[in-house]
Amino acid sequence: MFRGLCCLLLLAHPASSLDATARWCGWSSAAPRTTPLVAHANRFEICQGKYCSKKGAKRTLALFEELGEQLGEEVIIEKADMSHTEHGCFDECTMGPNVRIDGDGPQTDGGRIINGVRGAAAVAELLGVEPPPESA
Repeated sequence: MFRGLCCLLLLAHPASSLDATARWCGWSSAAPRTTPLVAHANRFEICQGKYCSKKGAKRTLALFEELGEQLGEEVIIEKADMSHTEHGCFDECTMGPNVRIDGDGPQTDGGRIINGVRGAAAVAELLGVEPPPESA
């Protein structure tokens, strides 16, 4: 019952991936997505703040850099620089690691924040590339 309620809440959350939610909830055994979750995204900024780092942001950044090589110079992958804000981050710390997609770059606001980006499959889904065999 609890898992079912969590699944419904995940579906209602705007930053949730339908494919990831379906896999977590056991609703689908479909293959991972190979098109970007966010169409035509070309900038990915990964928060490296205190709380996101505790939740695996350094590994998430490394995975973005590794898997992003498949796209060449089509995408920009960088540490998020939110030093112009009060907390120095996207201020969604409890849901990290957080990734901003198609923001305007360092020390700017805007773009879409995707929460809880962990693991090669999640990163591959955002980039629209094949995940490494060990994470599939």
